[in-house]
Amino acid sequence: MEDVYAVKHFKVKGELFICLTRFIGDSKVMKWDGSMFTEIQTMPSRGSMVFQPVSIGNWQYAILGSDYSLTQVYQWDTKKSQFVHFQELNVQAPRAFSLVSIDNREFLLASSFKGRRRFTST
Repeated sequence: MEDVYAVKHFKVKGELFICLTRFIGDSKVMKWDGSMFTEIQTMPSRGSMVFQPVSIGNWQYAILGSDYSLTQVYQWDTKKSQFVHFQELNVQAPRAFSLVSIDNREFLLASSFKGRRRFTST
């Protein structure tokens, strides 16, 4: 596939999948079938620089960030064997996401190319 910007992988029940990020065109989710990757899903992703899988507990998510629209969060549907839309996040021009666990709580951190910086202290 042409114009792939980044590749990230994840596993569901021992099966290997990859998320292919494309800035122009649609991003893809592909599954390893034992000899090659086959496409299982296409995501509209104009302006995307990151399509990152994230696992929280028993749940698998994929976060698709764009320079031109809100960040889309998808949740893995085991019956359909693909991602379904879960929610939108107001993160401008994200470049990466990282999951951090502290005291049995999960925090999703996003690096952003633009936007206001927000810091909180407790």
